[in-house]
Amino acid sequence: MRVHYLLNQGAAPESKLADVEIHFEEGILSGLKLVGCSVWRSKKGDGPVVLVPSRSYATATGVRYYDLLRSSEEGGKGGEGDGKAVARKFREHIREEYRKIANLPQGEEQGKGKASTGR
Repeated sequence: MRVHYLLNQGAAPESKLADVEIHFEEGILSGLKLVGCSVWRSKKGDGPVVLVPSRSYATATGVRYYDLLRSSEEGGKGGEGDGKAVARKFREHIREEYRKIANLPQGEEQGKGKASTGR
């Protein structure tokens, strides 16, 4: 699996820092990519925020969101009681890798508008 960051270079919206694609290199998913994740500048001034695909649905109290990224195992993975912890780790990994790429000198991969990290 390889994570590709498509850096936003002056395009709208300005607060969007990068699109994130997950490219599969092995197994039955080889040759496919998962799109829909993105890195955004935080409105609160914190570090970058990672958004993953979700779907909205209406309830009596308003709109709620159903995250499409979640644990494939019942009750979480590795003894964790909450499947949301796995998604949180994924977001943190994407955020940290983006920070590394964002700090590259201009002449390296960042200048091309596309960077990737392997896993």
